[in-house]
Amino acid sequence: MIKFTLVFQSLLNRWLSCLLIIITLAFSISLFFTVSRIQETVKSSFQNTVSGVDSVVAGRGGNLQILLNSVFLIGEPSNTIKWDTFEEITSNKQIKWAVPISLGDSHKGFRVISTNNDYFKEIKYSSGKKIEFNSGKPFNDVFDVVLGSLVAKKLKYNIGSEIIITHGLSEGGEAHSFHSDKSNGHDDHADHDDHATHEDHDDHAKHEDHDDHADHDDHAGYNHADLGFKVSGILEPTGTPIDNAVYISLAGAEAMHTGWIGNQKVIDVSIEQIMERELKPKTISAIFISLKNRTQIFQFQRDVLNYKKEPISSVMPGLTLSRLWALTGNVDRAFKFITFLIIVIALLGMIAMTIAGLNSRRREMAILRSVGASPNNIVSLLLVESIIISIVSCILGYIIMIIIFTIGKDYLQNNYGIFIDSFSLKNYDLQIIIAIICAALIATIVPAIQIYKNTLRDGLSVKS
Repeated sequence: MIKFTLVFQSLLNRWLSCLLIIITLAFSISLFFTVSRIQETVKSSFQNTVSGVDSVVAGRGGNLQILLNSVFLIGEPSNTIKWDTFEEITSNKQIKWAVPISLGDSHKGFRVISTNNDYFKEIKYSSGKKIEFNSGKPFNDVFDVVLGSLVAKKLKYNIGSEIIITHGLSEGGEAHSFHSDKSNGHDDHADHDDHATHEDHDDHAKHEDHDDHADHDDHAGYNHADLGFKVSGILEPTGTPIDNAVYISLAGAEAMHTGWIGNQKVIDVSIEQIMERELKPKTISAIFISLKNRTQIFQFQRDVLNYKKEPISSVMPGLTLSRLWALTGNVDRAFKFITFLIIVIALLGMIAMTIAGLNSRRREMAILRSVGASPNNIVSLLLVESIIISIVSCILGYIIMIIIFTIGKDYLQNNYGIFIDSFSLKNYDLQIIIAIICAALIATIVPAIQIYKNTLRDGLSVKS
């Protein structure tokens, strides 16, 4: 049985070469763990972009197209849904809650989502996390706007900032702006505050007495010569497309499209004229739906497909996201293969350095033989050294991974929306560490056999 003190003395005697092997292996292992963690986080974030949504109902189209457009804000909505259809579908007793969204406008390259305050209450992400406000509050006025965290950070907006929304998805689209018929602007509205009590703009759309709107003071802080939207809230980071969106109320979307026919502005409308209208949307892009009983999802799917008044589709986000991720599986495997090759190269380097040092260790082995060490003892010495080097490399590699994520966590969150929740050791990590230790042992077999032969042949006759 080889003594551990002898093993440590042997490692210390060759500290430089051992240190180089440990550093090479440690950085290879840390790269593997880093890539694996990022892949796991991206996959989890991808598949949990929307959580608690059982169905996304939209105009007839392909499942991936609907999901990419309504959830990931990629592409343009192919078809819309009538507001009457939304009201009829959501009257279904199976539905727990329903959140309408409307797309089609933008602000400096960021998508604008028209919705109501239920969006911030009901929509969840990453296995049930609620959308939280970093500052401010949800919509309380027709022209309130809520910003995703990345939008606010990149454009340097704060609560109270005024923004102009453009028509369409390009930055060069025509701006939605308004003017006032009253020369004294917002001072005439200062004494009225009925509209400030509205919780969301669906309630606003239901008011039947349109004359009351003339008395509201909702726009007391705006420049009515060129009225835009005012930031009322900024969301916490989520690591999902929620961070890259600008949110306005459905009533606000209807207000800014007043005077438009299709994609063309045909008439200038004053703020007073807009507020005299019933700001009820005519169409929306999609509906996020949660059911009281998820086992009823397939019956709900059939009901949607059999809807006679207009062609609509129902998409199950979880299932479709899994299929979408499967399409990128080759890329995922390619990254893992590359990191695996890096570890293999590091182990080959370990073999090369060990073999290169065999000749310099032949006298050491002969001396060990002279004090009674058998060839098996000497081979065991080499294998134990390999185990110690691989274990130290794994520990150091894991520490390097933690340091990388600790330093770069904010950068990953702000630039790529990648959230690393924890650095705890997982079963998968332990399996990889055990595999690396076994691989290091296997890699040591070749030089161990060579040393075994040398000790049998050399005995005490090794010449300097």
